[in-house]
Amino acid sequence: MVRKLKNHQNMRIYRPGMLQVGNYADILNRPTPNQAVRPAKKRRGGMLWLVIILAIVGSIGYLFRGEVKSIPYQSITKQQIYNVSTTPLPKPQTTECSGNTNPKQIIVILSLQHIWACNYNHVAYSSAVITGYTGNPADVTPTGTYHIYAKETNVTLTGNDGVSSWRDPVSYWMPFLFNQYGAYGFHDATWRTPNQFGNISTSSSIASHGCVECPLATAKWLFNWVQIGTPITIKAA
Repeated sequence: MVRKLKNHQNMRIYRPGMLQVGNYADILNRPTPNQAVRPAKKRRGGMLWLVIILAIVGSIGYLFRGEVKSIPYQSITKQQIYNVSTTPLPKPQTTECSGNTNPKQIIVILSLQHIWACNYNHVAYSSAVITGYTGNPADVTPTGTYHIYAKETNVTLTGNDGVSSWRDPVSYWMPFLFNQYGAYGFHDATWRTPNQFGNISTSSSIASHGCVECPLATAKWLFNWVQIGTPITIKAA
């Protein structure tokens, strides 16, 4: 027997097993009289992040793409590939100092009338010079390996080669050899004109008396650079 309740006109009786009947679900989701109906929020945030991500990806692609232009494979001929594969690599440049293992080394090439100052295999300085006259044994600049054994400034070089004698004041004097003919070394030669350095043949009688004559600037640089014991190598060619 079903008991009648007040306001039974607006009430329904539900038995177990009827909880999933359509009207009950509607009642559960129906707002109460005091509950305002809120409109659904628009999901703008998700769309905004999607737009930002797409913009970032697009900009990264642009940066990496840059101005690089790819060459279609079909446009590269077999001859071009062969030329690239058979082109020899450029040889490294060599100097008179290449292969030198000394911290400091001076190299003189008589046929070139030139000297090189080496820091290991690096050219620290080079200059045209004037070397000895080969027409007189006492005036020949001797080939071989020697060492600087003194450094002096403002001295007067005197000597006699059996043909003539000289008395030459120099600002810088760096001897490397003393033999039966006298001392041989590097020194400035201000009595020479600039164009004579490097351009006087060793077969000319106006070549030096055996020393290595340098422009004043070269002699000054050498004097400040060399040390007692710096090795000297003199080659014919």
